[in-house]
Amino acid sequence: MSNPMDSPDAENKDSTGKELPHNASTQSTTRKESQSRSSMWPLPSISVTRHPSGKFSPQTDERCFSYCSQTTRGRTEGREPTCRSVCFRRVFAHEVRTAIAHDDALKEKAAQKDYGFPLPPEGQPNVDSLSSSKSDDIRYWEEGWYLWTSRSRWATQERLDLMMWDLDHQDHWQRHKDEVQKQWDDYWAEHQRQSGEQFHGTPTTGDNIQLEGTPYPVDGQIFPKQEARHPWQESTLVKLPPPLTPLLEPIHDLLSPSFKVLTTLQRSIESGAHAELAVRMWEKAKTPDPFVLASTVCRKMWEKWKEGPPDSDTTSDL
Repeated sequence: MSNPMDSPDAENKDSTGKELPHNASTQSTTRKESQSRSSMWPLPSISVTRHPSGKFSPQTDERCFSYCSQTTRGRTEGREPTCRSVCFRRVFAHEVRTAIAHDDALKEKAAQKDYGFPLPPEGQPNVDSLSSSKSDDIRYWEEGWYLWTSRSRWATQERLDLMMWDLDHQDHWQRHKDEVQKQWDDYWAEHQRQSGEQFHGTPTTGDNIQLEGTPYPVDGQIFPKQEARHPWQESTLVKLPPPLTPLLEPIHDLLSPSFKVLTTLQRSIESGAHAELAVRMWEKAKTPDPFVLASTVCRKMWEKWKEGPPDSDTTSDL
């Protein structure tokens, strides 16, 4: 009698003799193959994961550290808290290489100079140069590390928001702020002219409008009163490592006389003048002239010692 389990169709039947579905038989076969493979390869496997590069890289490009403190009196009087913030920003190559492609206004200048995204106002040596697109004093983002510090909590909050954007979006946001600031400055100057004010920020007198704490609309938008200092004026942005040329120039100016003396000494030694002087001094020391000079000086000093101090009458005559 033949065993039904020995037939080729036995693998597709369960213990009761019913046929199994095709998927179930396939899963059973796969499970057996995996078990056989695991028994043949007992060593742990090694998997290599390659992260994407470029703008989809998971690398950290900015870290910020911030702390704020407040006093009891400052809280009672409603003062701003004292804040300190430090951020380390790493700019990768792909962020600055595609800078020209995103800005049509800079494509015309690409042949003359490698322009890119300009640094924010806190990173510029001269803020007024940002208003002129042809200025050579404008600094641009470059590949590398940057250090950002601030004492303004408003600048810190803005910095945290800018961490969600790339350099392209940050540049558009800065241009928008500049346009809004220009509109506000123009409106403020016009209002000063109409109210007869001579100094910026001086409250009006008489029947004029009180400006303190009063917002004014510009093109349908509401802008607060002009502050004494902008948040970016309490912030700094420098590239790491900072240039050492300004630090070395004062030291070089201080040591330049010493460099000249050492250069002259080196030239005299190389020419053989010092060796010639040493030979002449040694030859002169072997003659009696030095001893005669020394004895003469000692004899005159002894004579002056024996004469004693000069007379008072002689001193008064002199």
